[in-house]
Amino acid sequence: MNCNQDGAASLPISILILFVSTLVLIAVSRTTMMEQRISANEIRTRQAFQAAQAGIDHALAYTQGGTADRGIDRGGDGMADIIPSIPLENGATYKVWYCDPTKGITPDFSPCSNAPMTCGAGFIEKPYFLMPLVLSCGWSDDGVAQQSILVNLSRASSLADAPDLPLMARGAINVQGSATIWNYFTNLTIWTGKPLVSVGDSGKTFIRNPTVPPPEGEMEPPFYPGSSCKLYDDYVCVTDKVTQGWDIIDNDLTLKNMVPEVMFRNYFGVDFHTYKTGIATVTLTSAEVAGLAGAMGEAVVITGASADVSLPGGTIGSRDRPVVLIIEGNWSQDGNPIIYGMVYVMGNIDFIGSPLVHGAVYVAGSVGGTGSLDVVFDPFILENCKGLGQSGILAGSWRDWL
Repeated sequence: MNCNQDGAASLPISILILFVSTLVLIAVSRTTMMEQRISANEIRTRQAFQAAQAGIDHALAYTQGGTADRGIDRGGDGMADIIPSIPLENGATYKVWYCDPTKGITPDFSPCSNAPMTCGAGFIEKPYFLMPLVLSCGWSDDGVAQQSILVNLSRASSLADAPDLPLMARGAINVQGSATIWNYFTNLTIWTGKPLVSVGDSGKTFIRNPTVPPPEGEMEPPFYPGSSCKLYDDYVCVTDKVTQGWDIIDNDLTLKNMVPEVMFRNYFGVDFHTYKTGIATVTLTSAEVAGLAGAMGEAVVITGASADVSLPGGTIGSRDRPVVLIIEGNWSQDGNPIIYGMVYVMGNIDFIGSPLVHGAVYVAGSVGGTGSLDVVFDPFILENCKGLGQSGILAGSWRDWL
């Protein structure tokens, strides 16, 4: 064997090893680049998802702050409320639409495209818009990755048990001015735990004329006459300063002996502290009640157990968007507000002015004063008082697909 031929195979073997190494290096490089791209895509996908979730959180805070339209077309443009595009610190952005759940999402394009409107051509006005469909779209910092999240918002129960008569008080009712009460729906107007001493010189109670059939279903606002006790087509006058009629329940020992905390829980389902911190959408002191002027569709607590509260004049609430108004102290009204909703007074009532309440008034204390308390019972309003609490995401409604 020729010694000069030793190592002749080393060169091709080395070349083969170098070739294989090059292939491995290329493969590793391609894999690394692919993994980097996958990682970058995952990061941007997470950015878009987190931005969309941030939009949902913003929408919830926006609604809880009482600033969402809740179905009312304030701008006159037929469109839902929109939270415009908002950038985050990492460069991602989100945009939020409040949509009519009866219309859903327009299927003609991607929900997170740059189309001018993604949840239908506006929405139908509905009472308080209790369950808006919220669409949140998130984009990554480069705008390539996008993610949509849909939820339904609902509002906490603000009235567990709707009243079934216009005026109830644990204490006595002794009005020196007038208390005029209308009830078109049942034959009860006043229920007290202590004596009904007086409804005032010009105070009266009215119930539906027995010859008039009871209303069925939703009806127009109940007609209520003046304070004369003449016979009306729809009403008869039952109680006045001389006569106490069958529409009155007084000296009810069960009501008289009911603990105020129990009475509150009976109608609101929770204790007062829980209601104030977890359900009420507006909390005011007696010095801040001017902020109630024009309020609609809210659950309101006025704090101060020893405070005397006089509500602002004008109209508070509406038949479609009433208020639940809880006064922790005394209601010492010296103006003439018109209130649509449920008024619950944890102290006493003492009137100088002449409030008119469409709905019901319930009092844990007594009722008196030289003014005029007028209450028109309306179960339609009271039913609408049930869903006015703080907003939250409806359980089971969160989804990231359409």
